[in-house]
Amino acid sequence: MTKTKLLLASLALAASGIASAQQQTLLNASYDVAREFYKDVNAAFVPWYKKTAGKDVKVEQAHGGSSAQARAVADGLDADVVTMNTTTDIAFPADKGVVAKDWNKRFPHNAAPTTSTMLFLTRNGNPKGIKDWSDRSSPT
Repeated sequence: MTKTKLLLASLALAASGIASAQQQTLLNASYDVAREFYKDVNAAFVPWYKKTAGKDVKVEQAHGGSSAQARAVADGLDADVVTMNTTTDIAFPADKGVVAKDWNKRFPHNAAPTTSTMLFLTRNGNPKGIKDWSDRSSPT
């Protein structure tokens, strides 16, 4: 299952539990780095859901620091989809009974469709020639 299909499936699972209405709304509570990523996923999900379920859906986003989002969900933020960047930030609301204890067993790869998002920022022009690990052709 591709990463996009896994994310679409998780959004569809959340949408399936919403009461019937003319337009359904889903709230995705996620960590801030994923904001731009979900713009693309949401744009793909909305027409897919309309075609599949025959209903309109609107996806709203709540972004912030992963731990802050986890606390908001545990404290009652009514999120339909919760995507965080560390397992501990999902385990926290799960320990509070807000997210299923077996959350990581519901999808392939223990519900981890991606690996960590890493960002390296350098000074303008990258004067020290810092390279990421995948660029093995360059000296370190």
